[in-house]
Amino acid sequence: MSCDNPDHRHRLSRKGFLRGFAAAVAGLATGGTARQALATTPPGPEKEFCYAYDPAVTHMEALPWGKPYEGEPAALKPHALFGYTQEWNGFEPACTLEPAEACRSVPAHAHNIKAAGVYEGIEVGGNPWMRMASDEARISVENGGGPFGAVILQIDDETNEVIRYWRNHNHVPSWKDPTAHAEVTAIRCACRQLGVFDLGTIRKEEAALPQTGATSHCVIYSSAEPCPMCYAAIYWARIPRLVFAATRYDAAVQGVDFSDEALYLELSKAYRDRTGIRSSQASVPNSLDAFNLWKRSKKKQY
Repeated sequence: MSCDNPDHRHRLSRKGFLRGFAAAVAGLATGGTARQALATTPPGPEKEFCYAYDPAVTHMEALPWGKPYEGEPAALKPHALFGYTQEWNGFEPACTLEPAEACRSVPAHAHNIKAAGVYEGIEVGGNPWMRMASDEARISVENGGGPFGAVILQIDDETNEVIRYWRNHNHVPSWKDPTAHAEVTAIRCACRQLGVFDLGTIRKEEAALPQTGATSHCVIYSSAEPCPMCYAAIYWARIPRLVFAATRYDAAVQGVDFSDEALYLELSKAYRDRTGIRSSQASVPNSLDAFNLWKRSKKKQY
């Protein structure tokens, strides 16, 4: 299998993978290449490996738009905690579980689960971008991925035009990559194609793709509340605006079974009280060498 084949292949060097992983925890997404159109640096001599994808359902490159940004979704009107009916499209897919009796335990649910106070003051309605991210999540499941999708918009600060957007979804099962969440994958694509690691302030003279104004910025729509890794990736990519639909509690229901809420709770504890990973803080004489070299060297801060 050659990574030079543009069909259904995403080329990424071993070094590129490590840099891509750093995007999940530090916003640095400059290594590797995603098909030839996304290449910013020629591949080095290091061994390469490939991620297979179907370009009919996975968009590794930006999609042009060129229309004004209609703005963020409007805030929901105040409503009672009980007796409120949430809008639902009635989507209730056929159950293909085996044995068929298992379907009784996983009915479709028609409203988001919200713990009291967690989302107070941030509830909004939808817009086409939010619906697109949710559609991307469904497309992911239909093609063997996890139930998560994300859309990143690049908005020109001078004209308020959505210059382009990236849409992507979860690739953990197909790529055998536990960091290939929808938000992380979309951020990697946007950063690599733009040639930047800061999606909060994209300067015209630094960007690899054209824009009208001196600066632009990105916003991200996620089909579901980001896990802590994805939230950190959004933070380190300096994306100033996040809109999500399904909640961490929706992700934890029987049959969906994602443990984001457990991870949020784990991170709120002192290390000694955490049970997921046994951690230790080591004392070695060279522990500060990298930090001392960093702070005393010329560098591009991120």
